[in-house]
Amino acid sequence: MIQQEHLIQEVQEVPFINLRFEEDFEDKVMQRWKMALDSRGFIAGEACKELEESILEFTKAKYFTPCANGTDAIQLALRAVGVGKNDKVLLPDFTFWATYEAVLNVAAEPIMVDINPQDFQMDFDLFVLACEKYKPKAAIIVHLYGWCSARLDEFRSYCKKNEIFLIEDGAQSIGSKFNGEPIFQSAFLATTSFYPAKVLGAAGDAGGVFSSNREINEVCTKLANHGRSSHYGHEYVGWNSRMDELQAHFLVESLKHLQARIDSRREAEHKYLNFQKQNMQNLNLPLQMKECPSNVASNGYLQVSIAKTSFKELSAKLKEFGIGTGNVYPSPMSAQVGAKSLIQGEPLLVTKDKVTYEVSSKVINLPLFPYITDPELQVVMNALKKV
Repeated sequence: MIQQEHLIQEVQEVPFINLRFEEDFEDKVMQRWKMALDSRGFIAGEACKELEESILEFTKAKYFTPCANGTDAIQLALRAVGVGKNDKVLLPDFTFWATYEAVLNVAAEPIMVDINPQDFQMDFDLFVLACEKYKPKAAIIVHLYGWCSARLDEFRSYCKKNEIFLIEDGAQSIGSKFNGEPIFQSAFLATTSFYPAKVLGAAGDAGGVFSSNREINEVCTKLANHGRSSHYGHEYVGWNSRMDELQAHFLVESLKHLQARIDSRREAEHKYLNFQKQNMQNLNLPLQMKECPSNVASNGYLQVSIAKTSFKELSAKLKEFGIGTGNVYPSPMSAQVGAKSLIQGEPLLVTKDKVTYEVSSKVINLPLFPYITDPELQVVMNALKKV
């Protein structure tokens, strides 16, 4: 007990995120990078092939195309199913700009759908209304926070029945499960980002597309490499979105530790929730911690809470105690001004209560990262008690 208290005293601050690696991880990566340097293999080499095999084994998906980043991954998926000028695409109002941006970058028309207040994912009933009204060619659902919608199977079956191409933006969800199954296993088309802060992060930008369809996978692969069908033969107008070998080496080595990293995140997530339950009666906490749907196993990507006041107010108070926080995400897509020159009129939003507008001002993410320690968690919890 004395030792634990001593450790807590040593922890002065807890950042929102801290990228921690295993003891020999960096040495292993450097060995791999040395191999790449020695062989001069920097593009489309053995590491990318090794990554494809490893990640398909982990995710249970059928096909995988590595690419340069997560935004490109969404654009590749949209282009691969033929989404282009004037096509309508549904997406949640609560997401990162890249989801929205990708739709505009293929000259399609984005239509936002509000979220469900229970799981913060796209509201399925509003989604159906939007489909009936706008007849979209495609839809993008976002597996936010390392969760997914409790009604994911309904999204999938509805889109299949109504011939709507469903793309699952899984930038935050690798390692998550739905109904006991890896989340990409039954996806028609899904994308991910390997941005360094993700559960499976690279040492820079990288991304990928998962598919259950061989032809679509082949189109994605060609589009990501200048539309090539041979070295100087171009079947499509693509662009350069190849993943470099250094990132592939880093990701292959990371995959060896991914389950351990996820387990440590989940354990911390459960400790936060247990803390809330234990203090429910005796302490008026300044926030309400959220839990993923019962049919979903999260990957522990983010701790999610709703501040009883606002993110700005609670974040400032926690900062006084050395606690870093996040606000994922602070603004709806329908409130962004960056695309006004590319769309006609006001952004289209299908909503009943504008839940995204309410949630985005109050959502707060507490520190949660791989191998976060008990003393660090205790410092965060003590700060919450003091606030």
